[in-house]
Amino acid sequence: MKTLPTVTTFADTVAQVETNGEEAYGALIAQAVDVQEIDVGWTRSKQLWKPLMARGVFGGQVVAQALMAAAKTVESHFSLHSLHSYFILPGNNQMPILYQVERLRDGKTYATRVVKAMQRGRAIFSASFSFAVAEPGISFDHQVAFPKVPEPESLPSEDFRVEELLNHPDLEIPEKYRTYLQQRLQEQAPIDYRDAHVASVEELAKLTPVKSDRQQVWFKAQGSLNDDPVLHQAVLAYASDANLLHTAVRTSGLARTEIGMMASLDHAMWFHAPFRADEWLLYDMDSPRASSGRGLCFGRIFRRDGTLVATTAQEGIIRLSLREQEKRRQKAKKESKI
Repeated sequence: MKTLPTVTTFADTVAQVETNGEEAYGALIAQAVDVQEIDVGWTRSKQLWKPLMARGVFGGQVVAQALMAAAKTVESHFSLHSLHSYFILPGNNQMPILYQVERLRDGKTYATRVVKAMQRGRAIFSASFSFAVAEPGISFDHQVAFPKVPEPESLPSEDFRVEELLNHPDLEIPEKYRTYLQQRLQEQAPIDYRDAHVASVEELAKLTPVKSDRQQVWFKAQGSLNDDPVLHQAVLAYASDANLLHTAVRTSGLARTEIGMMASLDHAMWFHAPFRADEWLLYDMDSPRASSGRGLCFGRIFRRDGTLVATTAQEGIIRLSLREQEKRRQKAKKESKI
């Protein structure tokens, strides 16, 4: 039986980089989104990451790698302006993902690609990518206002908040949750996320759930990246999948213990202006609707100077835990008798 190539982890990548910390972290995210060409129209993942307690490979990484695969098939004067993707099956981080690129159209101004991600002969993800040539001097411009939020340097990092929660002297944290938090600290995080809402320690522990009609998060790649705009788009795609679906949870005011399952179903992006993913970007998110076990979320990504550089949309599965479902059924039954 033929053995499959092995895949690396974030920790493996950092260990292989014999440079300073900044360059190591830059190599970390660059490796995470990169793919290797193996035949005409075919590439494979170099590295895959399965988040703690997740069903499969991180969806943002699959989107980013598919983007890189598609971009390798277009001329350099084309740039990606939109992508639309669907998550079909959870990805297995113990074997590479193969990306098949189909060239649908090569025009003078626009080019279209369809990418199918495969494992064990089955499609686990599909996406369409549209590339365009810049048309300076003939466009019209407008954009929404940049929201008022604290500066990123004034906000605590995710690691700082986790450590604060773990070291809180008066807070009883369930052992299973404590183990999860300790494992999170040990992971090598390629993206620095900083929530504009500085939650109390009790909120972090989900003893008093955060409820808000929007979520705003500053983020940037750890370390420095080269100047390739395709790499920056791929890193943005990677980072944009984090936090977005959780906006629907925050809008509904659900606690961590009330959720049984969360998984992305689709992910769309539109790119509007140049940016660097290793500089601070603001992710402004809202969720207009949740129903039938699904939540719909939209996001706007701004440069620090206020320029809107990308827009995102995502729908995902959000199912209550069996215990919470039964609890709500019993409550509805009681109320119907009153």
